[in-house]
Amino acid sequence: MLYTILNLVVRGALKIFFRKIRIEGKEHIPSNGSVIVVANHPNTFMDPILATLVMLPKQVHFLANGSIFKTAIARLVLSQLNTIPIYRQQDKTDNRQQQNEKAFQKCFDFLASKGILLIFPEGNSINERNLRPLKTGTARIALGAEHQNNFELALSILPIGLNYSKPTHFREEVVINIGKPFDSKLYRQQYREDPVAAVNELTSEIQQRLSSLIVVTESRQEDDLVRKIETLYKKQISLSIKENNLDVNLTQNIVKAVNYFRDHNPILVREIKEKIDNYFQTIQEFNMTDYLIEKSERIRSEKIFRYILYFVTGFPLYIAGLIFNYTPYSVPSKIANWISKDEEYRAPIMMTAGIVTFPIYYALMYALGWHFFPTPFVILGLTIIMPFSGFFVLTYYKRFRNLKGTFVYHRIFKKEKSTLDWFTQQRQEIINLLEGARQQYQ
Repeated sequence: MLYTILNLVVRGALKIFFRKIRIEGKEHIPSNGSVIVVANHPNTFMDPILATLVMLPKQVHFLANGSIFKTAIARLVLSQLNTIPIYRQQDKTDNRQQQNEKAFQKCFDFLASKGILLIFPEGNSINERNLRPLKTGTARIALGAEHQNNFELALSILPIGLNYSKPTHFREEVVINIGKPFDSKLYRQQYREDPVAAVNELTSEIQQRLSSLIVVTESRQEDDLVRKIETLYKKQISLSIKENNLDVNLTQNIVKAVNYFRDHNPILVREIKEKIDNYFQTIQEFNMTDYLIEKSERIRSEKIFRYILYFVTGFPLYIAGLIFNYTPYSVPSKIANWISKDEEYRAPIMMTAGIVTFPIYYALMYALGWHFFPTPFVILGLTIIMPFSGFFVLTYYKRFRNLKGTFVYHRIFKKEKSTLDWFTQQRQEIINLLEGARQQYQ
């Protein structure tokens, strides 16, 4: 019951928290039978929420870190949410091996009853575009369940890649890539001959399939370079091939190209990196953005006038939005900072806290509105204006930041045209280098 109620609430919260959730490959989800869903794990509690969203309306059971089951209340709530504890070597607990054996058997029984089990085989969550070496537990559960059922379970393993534009930020995007399921029965003969080798082989296959669904960079330095190339060049490629700006395959190809030229033409990679780093460092020193450099030809005085008109006429609604939404929005942020300093936990904590703070604060506004103006029209008006003004605040603030950048642009570049010419020239030189590298790579 608790699982069903929370699913309804969380589905609404996800649509508010993310600006866009795109699901690719939903046709790959098995319509029946036992399923183990495996996914990468960059964003702690947000990952199982999104993976569960994909599998709805079916119920999903989870394998979770046993350390979160410390209190009786936690055990009660988590059991209602279909969560099965698993204990790692570093977890301090009595009878770890016996408890894990019980957890594995519970998984075997659940899969035998045609259930869906969600596992994050990396074992822990780190906010980076990478896939760490997988633990063997997923393969052991899959093959163990099949072995207990004489490999007649027809157990499917479904890989899911979670790709966030900015994992810890509000109103960003996420692409959920669903891969093709594969049958664990393929390892039947190998498991009977050598269980350890079969487990390792299956783990390797899961690693390979997950890697194909996400962006994988080898280091933070490589990721920084790829992100800057995306900023400068990805939109240009996207428009030419009509792809979405957050398209995972496109970014994967950028990563592959960087790795290819690092091996075959490291001088070119070094030249591109130096030019890109110098360009971004300089625009940062000028409090400028690449967006404004790119759009320099389109920035005109009449656009600034339209911006000012928008801000003047929209200011009352902006103030209303702050009154109705600033407190319930800021409290989750403070709660997230208080609970954990790890950025991986920030987004899910904020969303979870917001599920509580917004209804409470809106209820208080309803009560005050009814107290001073006891008419249904006030309640109807509040129902419309409170959420609408909250979204307007986000748009208003974003455009205000763009306006500030536009003023900086005019202050600097209208007086020093040569400086703008330098930025434009540097940007075009980088694009030309990237375009030349793209043609070589193809």
